[in-house]
Amino acid sequence: MKTTLKKTMAALSAAAVVAASAAVMAIPTSAAGMSLTIGSATLTESELKAANYEVTLPIGSTAEFNSVGVGVTLQDGLSYVKKGMKVTADGASGLAVESNGFVFMPFSYATVPLEALPAGQFAQITVQVPSTAKAGDVFNLTVAGKDSDGTVMEYKNGVTGETGEAGSGAGTITIVADATKPTEAPTEAPTTAPVATGTTAATTTTKKAAAKSTSSPKTGDALPVAGVAVAVAVIGGVALVAKKRK
Repeated sequence: MKTTLKKTMAALSAAAVVAASAAVMAIPTSAAGMSLTIGSATLTESELKAANYEVTLPIGSTAEFNSVGVGVTLQDGLSYVKKGMKVTADGASGLAVESNGFVFMPFSYATVPLEALPAGQFAQITVQVPSTAKAGDVFNLTVAGKDSDGTVMEYKNGVTGETGEAGSGAGTITIVADATKPTEAPTEAPTTAPVATGTTAATTTTKKAAAKSTSSPKTGDALPVAGVAVAVAVIGGVALVAKKRK
């Protein structure tokens, strides 16, 4: 009885292991996932004009892989610069084709011995922004592992054998106003010394006139006020002396 029970438990355990293994193998190889990415950029109006209204953005992946179809959709009036989509990873290849604002490039990475391309940038794209762009405008782009008809172009990791549909990504080109120069504070005018009044000059003139009055006036001239006062004082003194003598 015990022997039969042990054999039954062993058989159930083995069946459970097989079932678990089958379940793991049944998980889609895309479960690990790999997404495509496209960068964003922010430029001032002056920077955009200096760049002749051309902007270059990086294209990358979130996981390692060997091949994928890369489709970039341009929106909001963006246009493709001829030969503007290029491979940047050493040992990789890809040739872009553009049609009606959609740029497609089949990308592949092959080495001997075979290695997978690490996650990160592997290509770039240059687009033209409308010359009417102004501060506050935002232009959008998307990238996906699909061709112009929306057909999925699966990615593949040649080392692990993993395949699947690559996730999509989005980027923006934002235009901002040029920085304004700080306003300089107005320079205050130097404080001027108060203008001298005519009081001093008048005083000086008065003193000079008084000095002249000390001389004896000429016959027939009217005596100055100061001279009259002196004459009265003298006459009064003489009269006082005459009274005392009497």
